[in-house]
Amino acid sequence: MSGDGSLSCASCHVPADGFTTPTRLSQSYPTTQHWRHTPSVIDSGYLKFLFWDGRAASLEQQALGPITTPFEMNKHIHYLTAELYEIPVYRKMFRQVFHAKNIITPEMVAEAISAFERTIVVTKTPFYSYIKGKKHAMSKKAIAGFKLFIGKASCIRCHYGPVFTDNNFHALGVPPLHLKGKRAKLVAETRHYFTYVNAHLKNSNRVKRDMGRYLITHKKSDLYKFLTPSLIDVGEMGPYYMHNGSIKGLLNVVKFFNKGGGNIPNKSKLIKPLHLTLKQEYEIVAFLKALDGPKFNIIAPKLPHFINKSKVASAVTSITTSATTPTPASAGAQFFAAHACFSCHTINGKGGSICPNLSHVGSQRTLAWIKTQIITPSAHFASGSMVTINGKSFMAVMPNSIGMSKSHLNALAKYLEGLK
Repeated sequence: MSGDGSLSCASCHVPADGFTTPTRLSQSYPTTQHWRHTPSVIDSGYLKFLFWDGRAASLEQQALGPITTPFEMNKHIHYLTAELYEIPVYRKMFRQVFHAKNIITPEMVAEAISAFERTIVVTKTPFYSYIKGKKHAMSKKAIAGFKLFIGKASCIRCHYGPVFTDNNFHALGVPPLHLKGKRAKLVAETRHYFTYVNAHLKNSNRVKRDMGRYLITHKKSDLYKFLTPSLIDVGEMGPYYMHNGSIKGLLNVVKFFNKGGGNIPNKSKLIKPLHLTLKQEYEIVAFLKALDGPKFNIIAPKLPHFINKSKVASAVTSITTSATTPTPASAGAQFFAAHACFSCHTINGKGGSICPNLSHVGSQRTLAWIKTQIITPSAHFASGSMVTINGKSFMAVMPNSIGMSKSHLNALAKYLEGLK
């Protein structure tokens, strides 16, 4: 649902990674850079606030924000609803659910996404079994960690209740994320934009640090405060933690709190040195992992397409049956068909010539993708990055999250080269 079609909600909230992103900073729209780590969607229906700064009070409010934000999905919401309406399958589904004829509204889209998110809950963990009376559900180390959690370490002062959060905001002094070069510049751009749009600060370009909740409330008492995250499934959300992904690994998170957090104005009075031993730090980590549930295994549904199914079927048949004996080129043709490359690249003419679909908003990047992959079929590129090959600059748009192997890329190149 992004402006160029390269990002979905699941691009950042990856089911297999605890519905977050296994990188320090969240995925972002090509040519931009996000400035915060992706919060998990797990048990989000039980949260009082959404986003690290709490700017949304419901999943419905949260759902549309990333879609329209320039450095996230960068899609005009009314263009999106118009686009969804033009897909017969969606038009029928929205009519059945919302009983509204000839219309799909932003509110309907938000309700649909939120309804799905409320099903993403963890109901089975070793800890849940332990408190129900199964004393062997947690290891001795995890039990010791639980006692420290509610006792000496006092983690429970902020992480309590059904999903282990006080739904409040605290300034912890989380260390800044040290970036260099282009990424540092892009993060600064995003920070300045967000600061200007949300806090309306005239000197937003001078802001050097994420100001957290202050950007929403404009209260000095909220400076550098961020929402206490839920700890359910926290072990699956790694390896990076905190609002900026600056701390790697649960053990280092515990060490951060053990030393009393960082140095920052307005730091919470609850954050003090804990004087835990290394053994006790490991015990708390063991307990935190006992809050993990089974891995989510969500199979993505087959998405409906704009293009005519019969034409696609004939095109697929023509390229997948072009050779009786499997060759690298025929393997590439099958891969091309199986991964819906037709969404941007259309097949025309008896010879099967290939060209970008010029009606697609990303047509220029589509064409550059073909050139890039033919020249360097074994390389992996991040979506939207610029690469220089033989003195020429290309825009790389095949997302590396697809996970294509070098053999797949080589096969694709052989197929594309055969269309010259």
